[in-house]
Amino acid sequence: MDTSPLTCTDEEILTIAHQLVSAYALKKTIRYGTARDKNLHAESVAEHVFAITFLAHYFLEVEPIGPSLDAQKVKSILLFHDFGEIKHGDIVTYHKTNEDVEREQAAANEVFAALPPPLQKIGYDYWIEYEEQKTPESHFAYAIDKMEPLFELLDPVNEKSLKRLKITYEMNVSNKFKPVAQYPVMKRFVEVISNDLVRRDIFWKE
Repeated sequence: MDTSPLTCTDEEILTIAHQLVSAYALKKTIRYGTARDKNLHAESVAEHVFAITFLAHYFLEVEPIGPSLDAQKVKSILLFHDFGEIKHGDIVTYHKTNEDVEREQAAANEVFAALPPPLQKIGYDYWIEYEEQKTPESHFAYAIDKMEPLFELLDPVNEKSLKRLKITYEMNVSNKFKPVAQYPVMKRFVEVISNDLVRRDIFWKE
């Protein structure tokens, strides 16, 4: 269906509406292997996407490299980068296997195919750009994506997830510090927040 929505029939508009809503599944795809419970850290992928997009607005302004990047592309990459999780859900990075990655990649093809034609290619192209990590914008998006959970943990309920999921400081370092290494402002935030979590004994210890 390549015609303008303004020339579509009611039935065609409803078809497009249902295609768009297929992406809403991210609102119910809960991260950190939990169920929705106000006493337990539970965050949907859609909430994560809001957070990284919000942080992108800030770090695009304060990182020295920010002005040279295509800000809209960074935000678009962040919007679509987790669509592959719609079908099978989110798996904590530390526990994700190669099989999980392959399954997510296969699922992405189905997920994007279910969107309206204008978004099928647009969304998939941004998803691929994030996966391939070949552009400055995809590197920046990746760094924000990996750093953001530290902000999520600045909450007395959420911080308990580190011990519940047995995440050590060493695991945190391996997952966060390398992606932000080339971004001095992000690196500073990661160092300060991580050190604060250590000081308050929030990480799990072997």
